[in-house]
Amino acid sequence: MFTEPFGNLISSQAREVIAEIDSQPDEYFDSIPTEEFSKYLESKYSLDEFPTLVWEEIEMEIGETEIYGRDLPRTFDISNPNEKFKRKLVVYHIPINGNVGLLRFSPTNRYSISGMNGKLTIRNNTLDVSFIDIYNQPEKIDSDFDRTKNAIAGKLNVVKGEYDNFHKELPKFIDGEIKKRIQKINRTNDYKSKFKYPIKKKNIPAAFESPRIVKKKKIIPKPVGASNTVTNQRFITDEDYMHILGLLQDCGNNWEHFPELYKGKGEEALRDQLIFVLAPNIEGVVAGEAYNKKGKTDISIKHESTNLFIGECKIWKGPKGFLETIDQILCYLTWRDSKAAIMMFVPNQEISAVRKATEESAKSHPNFVRILDVINDGWTNYRFHIENDPGTYITLAVQLYHLPKL
Repeated sequence: MFTEPFGNLISSQAREVIAEIDSQPDEYFDSIPTEEFSKYLESKYSLDEFPTLVWEEIEMEIGETEIYGRDLPRTFDISNPNEKFKRKLVVYHIPINGNVGLLRFSPTNRYSISGMNGKLTIRNNTLDVSFIDIYNQPEKIDSDFDRTKNAIAGKLNVVKGEYDNFHKELPKFIDGEIKKRIQKINRTNDYKSKFKYPIKKKNIPAAFESPRIVKKKKIIPKPVGASNTVTNQRFITDEDYMHILGLLQDCGNNWEHFPELYKGKGEEALRDQLIFVLAPNIEGVVAGEAYNKKGKTDISIKHESTNLFIGECKIWKGPKGFLETIDQILCYLTWRDSKAAIMMFVPNQEISAVRKATEESAKSHPNFVRILDVINDGWTNYRFHIENDPGTYITLAVQLYHLPKL
């Protein structure tokens, strides 16, 4: 931890942004909107989620280690410096959320590290802070750890400020570099225009496309209950839920824009395409046709044995079929499952009537509570209560994908 100034990372990102802008042929900037290219670069060069240490879920491990006499304090009267002495090894395990790799960066400017004791080691998604209890004083070890905890939190807070400022300034930096490149192109074109003979054209593609960057996101289930309560129950956050739904919506948008992607495909094939979109972008177990309570769900995202998200895919066949789909998905849900979705494939030529019918049908369902959010014309989040339990609520998203001549 804290081995490299965060400013080094910022400088590296800036150099890569400039190199990518400069690597594009001049004609690229005539073929696509600069806003689109700017958004692409912003997505590509923004950093992953900043790491947070879950201090509320600290676990301790107490073992034994050996220490040479020469490594003991001078207050010990040691005749043989090579003699080994057994001492307690106390390790505090702190879970880490977010991009663990960012923990190697320290504040760019000089920052005091006073109060940081113990040995810091990162293993997978856990920070281990180790102490050797030389004096056999557990209270001193706890006190040393508290000082170390405060020192770590202080340094992370400073780095987080630089991280936030980087993302605040990144769009302006990218736009500025694109403008510089365009100004350079304009100067070159102005120079070329002074000649009376035509300039030889380069052999370049007829059109350019700005690729879309989708960052892999780790879905981290949060513990149910108060922070000081030990529990194995987990739930999915609203942010992660919307991230999953956003990926599904993007896939639906691609179908609407490129009909050849869904032409000739049935319900299961379309469901598989949604799974193919989710699987590489979600660090979790993404499965199709997974068993859950009373049946099999089309899509499920699990953490260990906990369902974080379940979804049902259907072809629109009218309000009656839509209500049956709601019944079906509510029957799948247990009290531990709080978030679900219905992905409705609409083959009708006119979709406006279908949007109205889904809302009216949802409101008429006996388990309906209220509308939570209308994200867009084809995506609404609802609040329902689960089957036979009016006091337990779930969030159910309904997304409509307009696929005429399905």
